[in-house]
Amino acid sequence: MKPTMKKDRLVMFRKKLEEKHRQLVEEVGKNVLYGKGPEDDSIKDLGDQASSAYNREFLFELGNGDRRRLKEVALALQKITEGGFGDCERCGEPIADKRLEALPDARYCIECQRAIEEEERTAAR
Repeated sequence: MKPTMKKDRLVMFRKKLEEKHRQLVEEVGKNVLYGKGPEDDSIKDLGDQASSAYNREFLFELGNGDRRRLKEVALALQKITEGGFGDCERCGEPIADKRLEALPDARYCIECQRAIEEEERTAAR
């Protein structure tokens, strides 16, 4: 039987994740508002229009990363509530404390994360 994480450690990770969740919600909201800002392209020259379009696309991509991370953080918070927080989703082994401290929303142990990244690199070729 695997050892379960101590309650005080879970409380500490919950606080970290809740703070990260709050920051990400704020960032996603800012990006959405900026991306929906008033655009009067009739006044701008072609260069300004291109720059504005690039900035909107750049913020949209940043927003996608933030939204993805927000889902990861929400999933980690759910695991704290329901159980299973700190266990690798691939092999089921505990994720190292140092990894969780650096990335509390980590879903995989470092070995499985490396394997997943290698599989993605291989598939992309």
